Amino acid sequence: MFDYQAGEKYKITLIMVAIAGMMAGAFFTILLSAGPEPVKVRPHAAYMDNPDIIGRSGGPSATNAYQQLQAAQASLADPLAALNLIQDWLPLGWDLSAGTASDSQAKAIEYMTEDCAKAYQESVWTPQIAQQIDASGIKSTFSASRVAAGNNQPDGSVVITVEGKQILNIPNKGAKTRSVKLEYLVKNTADGLRIAGISESGKS
Repeated sequence: MFDYQAGEKYKITLIMVAIAGMMAGAFFTILLSAGPEPVKVRPHAAYMDNPDIIGRSGGPSATNAYQQLQAAQASLADPLAALNLIQDWLPLGWDLSAGTASDSQAKAIEYMTEDCAKAYQESVWTPQIAQQIDASGIKSTFSASRVAAGNNQPDGSVVITVEGKQILNIPNKGAKTRSVKLEYLVKNTADGLRIAGISESGKS
């Protein structure tokens, strides 16, 4: 699972298809910077606003703590909504078939944060990979057997675990099936829920 610490790098892994004649995909790994360490907010105690106890009602300290708590709550990603996001994304992100992959991947990238999308386009879904897939005539299907949401992490994000099988079928080369188990990191951003990282399940 993801371990949130300042300066940690996220590993993003995606199984992709190489040129015709190869029987399996290849792994591409990118390191994505983790965001700054989440601010730890001390809960706002009710007595802070009681003038009979502390001699004043509220004040800068109480107000700041309350505002920080509100900000932390606003950053929480709803686990069910995050799970639905990944379920919508899977048919697009796992479409690696000649003729349809380019359009699907363009739509899949829209589900990502800016940093994740940039890294994905630079190291995973490159123009060269797109050309190789189209030239190969390969057909790829993905079937999810399990999609599950974890609890909110300290920064409010949610990890969605996906298990399933990918079937690659290359003309005149037959089909190959591979098991897949990945974790998708979903964060709540100003633009809504976005995928911020992808990792092999159980690795950080």
